[in-house]
Amino acid sequence: MRRRLLLTAAAVFTFLLPGLGLAEDLTNVSDLGLMEQTREAVVAQDADLALDLLTEMQRRGTGIFAGAEKVACEEVIELPDGITDWRFKGAARQAYVTSAKKRQIAGETCGCLFADYPFDAFTTEVLGKAPADLTDGDRLALESYLASEQRDVETRYRVLEKFCRAN
Repeated sequence: MRRRLLLTAAAVFTFLLPGLGLAEDLTNVSDLGLMEQTREAVVAQDADLALDLLTEMQRRGTGIFAGAEKVACEEVIELPDGITDWRFKGAARQAYVTSAKKRQIAGETCGCLFADYPFDAFTTEVLGKAPADLTDGDRLALESYLASEQRDVETRYRVLEKFCRAN
């Protein structure tokens, strides 16, 4: 009985020790070496080793994980404290997104709508004033802009979006 227990323990350690050593060894492997080892593990269909290698690649942000830490594309709308109209932020956001889409259509570019188009550039372009100078009364101008632009821009933007996804 004791002999079977010892043999079982030896078998377990035989399988565990290489894996324990691997995690320590991966930190010393170059990025290119890590990619080569990953390729070899995939070809050999060694799922456990491939997972460990891919996890290390993700931790380092190399290989297929390069650039994974990019900031999400989100609009940032900062309104002055004087805005009390609860509908203002929605109108400002819709107008800002519509204007950003219109710019991308004109430039025939793909990517983040707001990367090179901050909210203050939008308010200066469309309303002729900085965000700090906005008042509740500007909501009507935003809604007017939306009424004149949104439908056409959305239709044309869908075409650009399909093109961007295909490429």
